[in-house]
Amino acid sequence: MSTQILDRITADPDQQERYARIALACLTIPGEPNPPVARLTGTNGPAVVQHTLDTLSPAIAEQTVIDALDSAADGTHRVLIPTDPEWPTGLDDLGTERPVALWASGDLDLLTGTPARAVTITGARAATSYGDHAAAELAHDLTSTGRSIITGGAYGIDAAATRATLAASGHPIVVLASGIDRPYPAGNTGLLHQVTEQGLVLTETPPSVAPTRSRFVARTRILAALAAATVIVEAGARSGAPQVAHTAHRLARTVGAVPGPITSTTSTGCHLLIQAGIARLITSADDLAPTVDE
Repeated sequence: MSTQILDRITADPDQQERYARIALACLTIPGEPNPPVARLTGTNGPAVVQHTLDTLSPAIAEQTVIDALDSAADGTHRVLIPTDPEWPTGLDDLGTERPVALWASGDLDLLTGTPARAVTITGARAATSYGDHAAAELAHDLTSTGRSIITGGAYGIDAAATRATLAASGHPIVVLASGIDRPYPAGNTGLLHQVTEQGLVLTETPPSVAPTRSRFVARTRILAALAAATVIVEAGARSGAPQVAHTAHRLARTVGAVPGPITSTTSTGCHLLIQAGIARLITSADDLAPTVDE
């Protein structure tokens, strides 16, 4: 089967790096530093893929690699690589943790404003009505000032921010932990379809692949790197949302957190971020205004 993979990668010299990156996105674990992949160029792709096949246990079945290469070759899915003009340069700050490739559906022009004009809003899936309201107000007001809103498209805070952005005639960007053809969560399929029509959906996960815990964790670095600022609106102490904030802080991005009642466990993660000096206290979009354009 590996021979079929290499044959497809080398079939079109002009697309050799793209196809090599598609294969490597399937074969490697997202978010883990991978120096050979980081040194991939337009000419050494087949060698890097062969090395990966020889030394690592594939993260995904090899047939999935073949299917991903075929879908890219026939134009079923748009795949971005770092040499493309649409590639979001904010991801380059991740160094060896930079995504190998990205699958995209929607308006790629939205990436030209990242990270400078973008704000990531994320938080608890089991959000309270207070959290939903705060996320929606923040997303609406930031959209009104020309910001791009980035979320993970999950239930709760992410969905509230995404809907508010759409309602304000904005163009949200959603980063999935699943394949581009496998909207997740399923209950937000309609919302994600709207995002595809009005905004942009991105993922580093190959087509048809389901989300996993490790892919949700890996996605946090993309959410952080795509935007100039990250705001957490409700988060438990051990939830995934604070990981986005910690990564954004490491990348020298602006980090904010919306406070909540001291009795609410849903706001504990936000309070801890503020106490640690990682996040500034956010009560409105105006609290981000001086820093998003820096």
